Amino acid sequence: MRILRHFLIGLFLTIAGIAALMLIPSKQAVAPMPWEVTVMPDGNSKVFGIHLGTTTYRQAQEQFHEYGKTAIFTQEGMPHTVEAFFNSINLGGLSAKLVLNLKVPASHIDGMVSRAMEARLQPSGAHRYQLNNDDNANLINAPITTITYIPSVKLDAEMVRYRFGNADTIELDSDNPTTEIWIYNELGLAIRMTEGEKTVLEYQLH
Repeated sequence: MRILRHFLIGLFLTIAGIAALMLIPSKQAVAPMPWEVTVMPDGNSKVFGIHLGTTTYRQAQEQFHEYGKTAIFTQEGMPHTVEAFFNSINLGGLSAKLVLNLKVPASHIDGMVSRAMEARLQPSGAHRYQLNNDDNANLINAPITTITYIPSVKLDAEMVRYRFGNADTIELDSDNPTTEIWIYNELGLAIRMTEGEKTVLEYQLH
């Protein structure tokens, strides 16, 4: 009986200790949120630790602890773009897809397209070019000009207004009249909201 009593006391103390640990709030890593936007002295925004026009792709990788993937997109009648993708990042408990547009001289882009390892036609009609290893490595110091942030949790109008305030203007997308584009001029931010689709936040250079 004495052994059983000691065992039960020990078991009770173990359970109590575990319960006490569960009540202690775990420390969450401090992370920048999409509505925490700072307008820098040059007039461009800083968000997620990225100062548009200044922060490089390498610095973004260090910020997110992710490498990302790069590609070039070409489409008739539109300028070519060099983009870096982070398919899933987690900042402050929010999971999202992130796309960074990189500043690369047009002449360099043409050369990278000619050396691309693979080209794929996208549903939009654009072509996506997979860069060779050398060209991909050379993008590491390219400045970031645009951030496209697509959170896994859809933001409705009330949430957007609460976090960002009233938009300067609200427009309808000419290609999709069910899409509202909320524009915040000072932040260089456009938020696209379409019923049944994920919210898209785009931060651009002024």
